[in-house]
Amino acid sequence: MQFRVQNLIVHKFGGASVKDADAVRNVESILQNCLVYPAVVVVSAMGKTTNKLEQVFSTLVSDGYDKAFEELNEIVIAHQKVIDSLSIELDLHELFITALKKSNVLDDLDAAYDELVASGEDASTKILYAYLYSNSWDVEWRDVRGIIETDERHNSARVDESRLDEMGLNLRGLLSESSRRIVVTQGFIGKSPSGRTTTLGREGSDYSAALLACAVGAEEVVIWKDVPGMLNADPRIFEGTQTVEELDYSEAIELSYYGASVIHPRTVKPLQNLGIPLIVRSFMDLNAKQTRIARFPGQIPSFPMYIYRPNVTRLSIGPSDRSFVGEDHLTSVFSALDDAGIHVRMMQNSAVKFDIIFDSNKDKEVKLIEKLGEEVWSKATRGLELLTVRYGSEELVEKLTAKREVLMEQKSPSTVRRLLA
Repeated sequence: MQFRVQNLIVHKFGGASVKDADAVRNVESILQNCLVYPAVVVVSAMGKTTNKLEQVFSTLVSDGYDKAFEELNEIVIAHQKVIDSLSIELDLHELFITALKKSNVLDDLDAAYDELVASGEDASTKILYAYLYSNSWDVEWRDVRGIIETDERHNSARVDESRLDEMGLNLRGLLSESSRRIVVTQGFIGKSPSGRTTTLGREGSDYSAALLACAVGAEEVVIWKDVPGMLNADPRIFEGTQTVEELDYSEAIELSYYGASVIHPRTVKPLQNLGIPLIVRSFMDLNAKQTRIARFPGQIPSFPMYIYRPNVTRLSIGPSDRSFVGEDHLTSVFSALDDAGIHVRMMQNSAVKFDIIFDSNKDKEVKLIEKLGEEVWSKATRGLELLTVRYGSEELVEKLTAKREVLMEQKSPSTVRRLLA
């Protein structure tokens, strides 16, 4: 790294933390309380905007431009209400309409999807930037597409992390110009070599923050959530949840692989490579407990960790001639999974079939089966649940799954996983 900005921190704010005008004001309050040195602020789309843009895209594909335009206008109006409430000068109508027009002329549906849904991050960052600027902050807006370069894959693009130092050169220069400089930029998106907008996968803004932290040589990354740090379970499902105050990088990677929703699966590894700590804090209470993910060799949580994934699909596949499932078959399967952008939550094989468990997504499932071709048979079972318990007793696992049909089970010394009907 040629040079780095001293004491710089990357802050990432998700959709819930910028969902409306009051939330945007709260972000400014957090920055006032927490910032001393230059910072990169990574922002997701406001509230449920990405979900709404996905619906607009679905309408565009099924019912055409005019109907999609009507639905998109509702999103424009919702953003304009936030703008008016914040008393800032900003018009996002053209931003959203341009994204819809670009999406409408692209033949590649994945590329068209990326073009449209990225407008959510474009809009939220413009709003936060304008609000901070109106309140006399030393703030700059930068399009992350000029920093994060990906491959040509859409919907789940890959980043060549070996080039992050090169990608961050201009950003480091911008941040070094002022001791209080803030750069606001988008999470979730990047740019392909052909110049197309790409996305890093749902919830990819955490990964964006990690990439940018590595690109500028940040001291740490802070991810702001609506919970007090990383909990040992989802409080909406399990009672008596506890905050894990310290977590080793490797354990965080394990938990994200198993499906812990607090951290995007690809977030931790680049930070681990450079020894950059990741802090998970509550944007609702600055005094609440927080989680520090860093190097804590051999340290494990002192209480059980529960990871619950509803609405998963089990896809059973095998050779059409019902022959033995060999390594050559598995090579084709994993290549197809990669092309379809499917993250496998669990897998298991027998002599004649291979079971894959993943978050239900009909479009990706169809794409996977098409990639596998006619030489492979498949059977999908949808609407299942996947429970993972780490560091829990056998009695605890039995209690949690009592009276449930267990379709698949995997055990290791520290972990029990059960697929439930």
